[in-house]
Amino acid sequence: MFHRIHSTIFALLFLAAFVVNTFILNNQSIGVILLVAYVGFYGWELGGVITQAEKAILRWWLGVWTLLSILILVLTASYYIWKVTPEVIQVTILLTPPLMLWACKKATHHSLFAHVHDLWHERRHAIPRMVLITTSAILLLLTLFFVTLAQHPVVDAVRSVWERLPISVFLLFILASALIFGLLVRGKERALSLLLFCLCLFGLLSVAAIVFPLGFGFDSFIHKATELHLAEFGTITPKPFYYIGQYVLVLFLHHGFLISVDLADTFLVPVLTTLLLPAAWFFAAAHITRKRSIAMMSLMGLFLLPLSNFIVTTPQALANLWTLLLVLASVPYLLEKEHPRLRVLFVSALTTLLIHPIAGIPGLLYFMFLATDPSRTNPGTPKTNRAVRGFLILVACVILPLSFVMNALVTHQDLGVNVSALNPLTWLSQLNLNVFFENRFSPLLDLVYLYGLNATLLVIAIVIFAWQEYHQDLSRRFRAILLTVIALTVNYLIMKTALQFSFLIDYERTNYAARLVPLIIFFLSPYLILGLGHVFMNLKTQPLVLRASVLMLLIAISGSSLYLAYPRRDAYETNRGFNVSSADIDAVYLTEELAGGQPYIALANQSVSAAAISEIGFRYFGDLFFYPIPTGGDLYESFLAMNESPTRETAQSALDLVPEHGDITTLFFLVNSYWWEAPRIIETAKSTADDWRSVGEGQVYVFEYNF
Repeated sequence: MFHRIHSTIFALLFLAAFVVNTFILNNQSIGVILLVAYVGFYGWELGGVITQAEKAILRWWLGVWTLLSILILVLTASYYIWKVTPEVIQVTILLTPPLMLWACKKATHHSLFAHVHDLWHERRHAIPRMVLITTSAILLLLTLFFVTLAQHPVVDAVRSVWERLPISVFLLFILASALIFGLLVRGKERALSLLLFCLCLFGLLSVAAIVFPLGFGFDSFIHKATELHLAEFGTITPKPFYYIGQYVLVLFLHHGFLISVDLADTFLVPVLTTLLLPAAWFFAAAHITRKRSIAMMSLMGLFLLPLSNFIVTTPQALANLWTLLLVLASVPYLLEKEHPRLRVLFVSALTTLLIHPIAGIPGLLYFMFLATDPSRTNPGTPKTNRAVRGFLILVACVILPLSFVMNALVTHQDLGVNVSALNPLTWLSQLNLNVFFENRFSPLLDLVYLYGLNATLLVIAIVIFAWQEYHQDLSRRFRAILLTVIALTVNYLIMKTALQFSFLIDYERTNYAARLVPLIIFFLSPYLILGLGHVFMNLKTQPLVLRASVLMLLIAISGSSLYLAYPRRDAYETNRGFNVSSADIDAVYLTEELAGGQPYIALANQSVSAAAISEIGFRYFGDLFFYPIPTGGDLYESFLAMNESPTRETAQSALDLVPEHGDITTLFFLVNSYWWEAPRIIETAKSTADDWRSVGEGQVYVFEYNF
């Protein structure tokens, strides 16, 4: 009764505040507060419906994850049936309180307010003074870390964020992570330690979001432009069959809580990863190790994961996060417990598919392996069970290459298939499991890359160790994980050797296959937790020197993870791309001004094209975008040809690509000063163009060709 009273009072207050802010105040700050209240309270309530055995944060993250998944499913259905409008999202939010009251009618858990009340009045654990001092030091270090990032915004073209940030950011982060790791080893004050760890993880994931105010990467600009279009019109033509899961979540934040599309998109994946991943990891580790102190220590293993997948919001990043959460959430079911049940896992697996198919298809396959486990299916039909299982395994091993082939047939993309590459010898040559060890006479950099270039091997080694130690107990329970990993590995080898993505530019043709490597690691995360838990448990009885050495190694890995999570330009690697700069944006607006409202085609690199999408939006001539996107298209080939020979004939041949090009007589050729052989290109183009200008003190040159 008290639970229903608390929930009803909160629902009335929330709905009143939501209506006032949505229709009268229109305040983004209040919207953020309402969003926190909405996710916090109803995530807790739904978590109590899913499982009543877990406590506090372990129940809350499951509820939030499931709540967001349900919202994505509902809004995606609305998108495909009709549109995603502000009214649809507002009605969805207004219906949440009564629906949640109905769902919790038979629940016996305490409300969030009752839980807080119990915590306040229970016998308090006296936190030692040293822990309080350590906590204060951590908060100070992380505050200085974020302030330093905010004081060094990057608006010019750079290949790596580390070219502009001072070395102090590494020192602050490493010192903060060292103190946090010390609290994790202590194993007490778990709620406090988990909160501080989340803050540290956010520091690692938010560098790009804070330092690059104009945006980071390339794909994110396309997705933001799509989200802005959807925010204005509610739909887009033609309707995509993927990515919509991310789009509707951003629109939910924008229309429902008045958060700008740019802000919602920029911080969506870093914030969700920060809030959900540590809790999910601790949730899985608590079930695997059965000791919460060891589960806390295993949080340090999060830095062994490829965290670069979560530094920028893209559908692939969000789907990767949902896949990893799916694997961690399934651990109790794998260990023959009852929560969360398969229907909860199915909702999230289906949501992953709506966000991005490369992660969603493996997620659904994993769910199918769970649902068709021979030990849990009908024992009266063993032959049928084996037949279904065998067919599912066969399909799983080729499903992603087949999906690319089918997509190429439908969209008429140029996708080659090299059947001769489908042999074990070719596959073995592509595994590249050699140990990397080089010396570039830079001790710190050598140490970073010694870990970074062997990180996958290190994870595999820990997984193999865990398998050897526990395979008798886990061979049946973790069968679904192993089958998914084997299927993904076969998919990876086929895509890397047999599929030829000729519609992409040369250096991007292995990207699709490379996206499967992090997914394989994510599916191995329960084994990684198991191996780390075994090591940490045995370390407790070892000499202090050995324990301190392992802790120092993990601290070094955390600092290396921060450096390796972002594009780099050093003695080992040189990033190919440049970020979008203010000069790129100025060049886009200058081109628009010179065009004088007349249609035109522009030839430019990816950064300028991303700026055009961000500032102007989508403008097509038939199926041809007016800037050279995608990079595997004919217009990008014309851009490369202009770089080779910036003549009027080359410019005219680019205009010939435009359907009904007689209506378009103007072409602009934009050259960034950092481009290869830029001085030669610029001087040659000056002699062939009808007019030229420059912006950003010569950072970008704009050449105009009129026919």
